[in-house]
Amino acid sequence: MSIALAHKRRVLAEGPGTVTRAEPYSSSTALASPANAQKHLKLMESALAVDLERISNINNHETRRLIKRDELLPKYMEYVERYRDSGLNHPNPVLVHVLVWLFDTEQFELGLQVAMFAIQQGQAMPDGFKRDVPTFVGDAVIDWAENEQKCGRCPEPYLSDMMPFVDGEWDLPAQIPARYHKLLGIRAIDTKEWETAVRHFERAQELHSEIGVGTRLKGARKALEKQLAENASE
Repeated sequence: MSIALAHKRRVLAEGPGTVTRAEPYSSSTALASPANAQKHLKLMESALAVDLERISNINNHETRRLIKRDELLPKYMEYVERYRDSGLNHPNPVLVHVLVWLFDTEQFELGLQVAMFAIQQGQAMPDGFKRDVPTFVGDAVIDWAENEQKCGRCPEPYLSDMMPFVDGEWDLPAQIPARYHKLLGIRAIDTKEWETAVRHFERAQELHSEIGVGTRLKGARKALEKQLAENASE
């Protein structure tokens, strides 16, 4: 019996329900199967390589930021959203580059959504990044928050919203959550919430002894003692 005939008889015996046909690759079926998804990812990676080369040749930081925000993110976000909805899970350099660009352009709400998805999938940061996704995100948000505070702007709600992750769920270098607690303590001093300030400064010092909150902690404790004494005498 020929191989072809044997195969035909086996297919007929198994029945038509067991025969599967791969979806032909097209833009509409790009994420319809793992095989098509890999083909599409290769195309996206090729386009990404061209765009990365382009922005690497631009020296002005603000110009690079505007290109990422106005050109590159609109170009790649549709693919990222389709990937997120596809149920697939494979290493995806395009996804993580979009994640980096969202934080570079301070689009934190969408950036955090993509970051949580990337963390859930176990995605790695792009080549050249020594940090993992949680460390990158924790650093990016506190860098921004400290600058906002310095410029007299409010870093909320992102500063407080990140606390359950940076000092709880994620395994980060201790200095990162210490910076969050330090900034929250400073903001508590500004509003004379002494108990809150003491709590954050103590936690910051516990996490990273060289975080530099000693003087502020001492002052907050004195202010809290005075407040408690005044309340007791009323």
